[in-house]
Amino acid sequence: MADLLQVRDLTTHFFTRDGEVGAVDGVSYSVAAGETIALVGESGCGKTVSALSIVRLIPEPPGRILSGKVLFDGADLLQLPADEMRLVRGGKIAMIFQEPMTSLNPVLTVGRQITEALELHQHMNRQDAFRETVRLLKLVGIPNADQRARSYPHHLSGGMRQRVMIAMAISCKPKLIIADEPTTALDVTIQAQLLELMRSIARDLGTATILITHNLGVVARYARRVYVMYAGKIVEHGPALAVYHDPRHPYTVGLLASVPRLDEPRKTRLAPIEGQPPDLVSLPRGCAFQARCSFYSGGCEGQALDLLEVSPGHYSVCWQGRKGREEWAKT
Repeated sequence: MADLLQVRDLTTHFFTRDGEVGAVDGVSYSVAAGETIALVGESGCGKTVSALSIVRLIPEPPGRILSGKVLFDGADLLQLPADEMRLVRGGKIAMIFQEPMTSLNPVLTVGRQITEALELHQHMNRQDAFRETVRLLKLVGIPNADQRARSYPHHLSGGMRQRVMIAMAISCKPKLIIADEPTTALDVTIQAQLLELMRSIARDLGTATILITHNLGVVARYARRVYVMYAGKIVEHGPALAVYHDPRHPYTVGLLASVPRLDEPRKTRLAPIEGQPPDLVSLPRGCAFQARCSFYSGGCEGQALDLLEVSPGHYSVCWQGRKGREEWAKT
């Protein structure tokens, strides 16, 4: 499949009183048309900042996109004039933000927030836009859609607000949807309903999806390829099955070990990743994960952090990961 989006060596830093924060440092990934990929990692690893950089929503100051390319449909989004970029946002690339209560405007009805995009990007008049809004709300499973379109965000539950965000995202039939923790703070039943809804809509529209999450169970079910981020860098990526069944970076091993499993005895204790993520203002030399690594044996300080192919289509920055999990896990 041809790549719809190519992110090349993207670097985004924040300039604060404490110093320069390397939130995203030389990140590269791609998304094919109609494909779903996942960005995973702990909070603060750079997932959301990389996504916001794609659509140029980094607050300046203190943030700044220092270098890199974001090629979408052959055009570098980082070089587009501001007025052209506004047409891309919502029209060709849509984003579902993490917390719908803070993403939706509290003084506008949910219907008006959807019709605004339809009027701008689809050039509909107010009446046609409202009819389309009601149709979209029905599509995402909101009952009494005509009445709900006239409601304000605080009138709706968390699950309903997230459905509104999905309706808003698909309103202009974008080629790419960026879903940033789309099911945070929702109960598991609603999570499953929304994720299945997003997958069916993306399949019907042929839309590509970037799924940003720390929920590895969600990734296993919905993503074709996985990119694991740590301290602003991608430390491992490959097909989801390869990453799950044969992880080649200690951080990925730690993430998988901390997930509860139904095939384990009930009294089995989870194995958390000890320690805290490093300070992005003053990262250690070499591998940023070395202080928390259970398999650290020295020598990582001077190792280059280039992604190496450890199996077909599967890459890792860990030099021990090239040996294979069963061997290097013994060290």
